[in-house]
Amino acid sequence: MPGSGKSLLSDILKERGYTVISMSGVLRKRYEKEAKIGEKLMDFAKRMREIYGDGVVARLCIEEVSPKLNKIAFDGVRSLSEVEEFKRLGEPIIIAVHSPPSVRYNRIISRMRPDDSKNISELRLRDMDELKFGIGGVIAMADYIIVNDSTIDEFKKRADELLSRILK
Repeated sequence: MPGSGKSLLSDILKERGYTVISMSGVLRKRYEKEAKIGEKLMDFAKRMREIYGDGVVARLCIEEVSPKLNKIAFDGVRSLSEVEEFKRLGEPIIIAVHSPPSVRYNRIISRMRPDDSKNISELRLRDMDELKFGIGGVIAMADYIIVNDSTIDEFKKRADELLSRILK
């Protein structure tokens, strides 16, 4: 979910030699080329899924993968359809990062990225949109869950412990 700590996990994976492909970054590139005037990124994402199916963003991400890469992570999976698309590359390991809504909302409001919601009611609506994409199913079917409800250092410790156990 937004503000849970996915980017922190991505940074840790990069430190371990992984190429991380941001699904929202890939979608944003397409958005910049094809968005309708005044269309928000979330609305563009919904339209893309309606036209091309729920796995469209994963397919766009797969196009970004070089055959030379063998350590790849995808940041921001939103649906089990996307997970199915990634199975074309091998058997994916799903790591969900969970943070309670109140913690996520505080993080989002304090970081103030340009596309972040500006108040709690907007954040709740965004969460509902994410859940409609199917992110709840991905979290429920995750192979591993890291709870990120404390400090950055504590999260890094939890992530490092998990990654040391599962990645060789």
